[in-house]
Amino acid sequence: PPRKGSFSVCRSCHRPARRDPRVLNRASSATATRFGVLLVEDNPGDARLVELLLGEQNDVAIDLTFAVSLHQATERVSGRDFDAILLDLSLPDSMGLDTLARMMETSGAVPIIVLTGLQSEEVAFDAMRSGAADYLVKGRDDGRMIARAVRYAVARREAEERRLEAVAAVRQALAQTVQAIALTVEKRDPYTAGHQQRVAHFATAVAEELGLPANDIEGLYFAGTLHDIGKISLPQEILTRPGRLMPLEYELIKTHSVIGYEIVKEISFPWPIAMMIRQHHERMDGSGYPDGLKGEDILFAARILAVADVVESMNAHRPYRPALGLAAALNEVHAHCGTKYDATVVDAATRLLQSGRYVFREVTGTFL
Repeated sequence: PPRKGSFSVCRSCHRPARRDPRVLNRASSATATRFGVLLVEDNPGDARLVELLLGEQNDVAIDLTFAVSLHQATERVSGRDFDAILLDLSLPDSMGLDTLARMMETSGAVPIIVLTGLQSEEVAFDAMRSGAADYLVKGRDDGRMIARAVRYAVARREAEERRLEAVAAVRQALAQTVQAIALTVEKRDPYTAGHQQRVAHFATAVAEELGLPANDIEGLYFAGTLHDIGKISLPQEILTRPGRLMPLEYELIKTHSVIGYEIVKEISFPWPIAMMIRQHHERMDGSGYPDGLKGEDILFAARILAVADVVESMNAHRPYRPALGLAAALNEVHAHCGTKYDATVVDAATRLLQSGRYVFREVTGTFL
């Protein structure tokens, strides 16, 4: 007899399903939508009934492949592309929601529909929250419901793929737009050509070293690429003048962080780009500008930009001095580590440069 929680089936239908993978086509309609589905079920009666129920559906053709254990299912998935997976949670080598978690590790983007004898709202909720495409109960959901779950799961996956493609295209366009804006600044100041890009790349490397989330790193890259955009409003003769600036000229240069903030603040970035630009000259002890912020009042991303900006600037040639080199740049940030510059950021930047895992070079293209 079938085990507890399985489908109720007649004796004549409860014959063992073949254990080798096979493909079945029982849909009668020539125009039926076809799906390749892996059924992970160790009860032969339940597997046979699912086969029969799906075979009765005229609007969909399900090509079933069978697996009787989680181990066998992972082998099937690695050898073929499926449109969906019907998964029992109780298998000889795995039980409960752990079965779902382990199947998801190897199934990639293939939607998993739980098909179980456990009628529990709590388990159903946990399964859906864990990533299941649907939760069906044996004996309660017929072939039409199973076929519809497969069809909807595949449609949702395809819609999500289209959404991700659209998001990727928008992000790429955003990156290219930001790059174009940054180049307008650098065209006015040939001595700092590439500076914003180098700062952006070094800052993202430091952020990766610190283990920041990928989304935060992406925002930091955009902020680094635009951090000196405010210089577009400054007289070119000041930006390119050899020799040291007069005090009034230096005060004018210092306005670029606020001007950059004003330029960018109305753009709806998904990160606080404008504030990162405004704060990239702030210092931990309050000696920076424009607002004299201290410590935790400064965005962590801005603290990363501050170190990256100083190191890159000292390592590169400027109109008023030759390049000072990395040794001098690291001496500078270490001399003020914990006072002007965030100690965690300084340590990460130092590890990257001294180990040779990061080397300043000309960069082209975008982060994405």
